[in-house]
Amino acid sequence: MKNSYGMELPISEEIDTVKYRQRGEDFYGKCVRIANALKDSDEHFDSFKDALLNMRFLAAGRVQNAMGATRQTTAYNCFVSGTIEDSMDSIMQRATQAAETMRKGGGIGYDFSNLRPRGDLIKSLDSRSSGVVSFMGIYDAICQTIASSGHRRGAQMGILRIDHPDIESFITAKNDSTSLTGFNISIAVTDEFMQCLETHRPFPLTFEGRVYKEVDPVALWDQIMRSTWDWAEPAVVFIDTINDMNNLWYTEEICATNPCGEQPLPPFGACLLGSFNLTKYVVTKSPHDAISDKTFDLGLFQEDIRNVVRAMDNVIDRTIYPLPEQKQEAQNKRRMGLGITGLANAGEML
Repeated sequence: MKNSYGMELPISEEIDTVKYRQRGEDFYGKCVRIANALKDSDEHFDSFKDALLNMRFLAAGRVQNAMGATRQTTAYNCFVSGTIEDSMDSIMQRATQAAETMRKGGGIGYDFSNLRPRGDLIKSLDSRSSGVVSFMGIYDAICQTIASSGHRRGAQMGILRIDHPDIESFITAKNDSTSLTGFNISIAVTDEFMQCLETHRPFPLTFEGRVYKEVDPVALWDQIMRSTWDWAEPAVVFIDTINDMNNLWYTEEICATNPCGEQPLPPFGACLLGSFNLTKYVVTKSPHDAISDKTFDLGLFQEDIRNVVRAMDNVIDRTIYPLPEQKQEAQNKRRMGLGITGLANAGEML
């Protein structure tokens, strides 16, 4: 029976084999391994395994790659760095932590807004700062050097607040095909900027309370949009809205996202993700009318949700973490992101 499970397309089979299976493991064996590693009980093992085998649920790639495997990698796809302070010690410490995170299979996002702008005086050295973009080069070089485990290159997100004095150089930092290629970049857009944009009021660029200059918000927004049109970067994240809507606002501040931008996270936060494939819950009520007599099996969907949440929550306690700070953050808050895929296809099938 086990040969009836798995992918239908050769390219899908190849990707699953290369990225998510252990050596010599087939699709069935992979699902058994994951279910066994995340089970609460024998009953839970059977139910969760059934959801995996029939591809009703797909855990994120690192969960598939790491759980129950002999390789020593994390089951988390992505992390956000600890706060990068405006000191060489902090910059290099976070770079070292990033290297370990990527070595264990995780991507990582950073907020560079605490770094002083280009040309700013460093009093202790009687010299000038080289600016945010230049320090991003350190992290970019690390990412290019370290191949994340499981045939996965390192992935990074660099974020800068729109009110930082280096924002204009940041916007154009990737306006070629060679610069910061280990990064996606995004701008943290504030409510104040959007209000200035709406009313055409001059917008101040500040650092540590000092106004460096005021800019035309319309021109700045146009620069962002033109760069995004021409180079597909930077993206924008509405950082004040994210913090206003965060139900853990009382205990954390979010300044960055994971490398693909789908999950804003606090310092040392991590992504634990998975998706339900809605097409797999569309069933035929009668074998005599396979076209029109279809329904959505809501009962099976609800049962799978319970089993999946229990299994994914077990990842938090049973995986390897690149850093102790990441483990503490994950176990304190037990974040989980479960989504859906195949919504339009399921609608068509119904």
